[in-house]
Amino acid sequence: MKLAQHPFLQTGALALGLLAVPTNARAEEAPASRHQLSVYATAGAQVYLSSARTMGGIGGGIGLRDTLDERFILQADLSYLSMLGNAASLRVGAGIQRQGTWAPAALLTVSTLFGDRLSFLTPGHPSRLTGPGMALGVSLAPVRFSLPSVQLSLLQLGVGAGSDLPGLGLYYSVGLMEVGATF
Repeated sequence: MKLAQHPFLQTGALALGLLAVPTNARAEEAPASRHQLSVYATAGAQVYLSSARTMGGIGGGIGLRDTLDERFILQADLSYLSMLGNAASLRVGAGIQRQGTWAPAALLTVSTLFGDRLSFLTPGHPSRLTGPGMALGVSLAPVRFSLPSVQLSLLQLGVGAGSDLPGLGLYYSVGLMEVGATF
């Protein structure tokens, strides 16, 4: 057997040849997550109802939203409400939206209403509740559109539950219009 035909030498020569070949293989960098900040104005109605109090009303507000990769939403808004006295609402939400021009969304929300209220004295609540009405719920925005610099939502429906121990408080919201601008 000739030395050049020896299997060990042929395998070694092949390995050296592969090591000597220049390669352009690079580790690809993961794409950076894309945040899109926007400010939005909202108009609608919110109400918190329990056996001990009723608060809320009709009004409008302003909020800040961060959309991650055109899919995930983090937002917070503050609204002034009237018709049942003067109340304010602070809502914080996180959710998901459909990518594209038609972008319906679903969010998990924490809503806090504070200010004027109608109070009811019951055997379970012999004194007036003084703290804010808080509720954990969901919000759905089926008629929502997103363009590169503008978002528009024509209908949002929300429902939630809070605790006015002993008892349960129910939270309802209807957003009539929401307009946002990206910056």
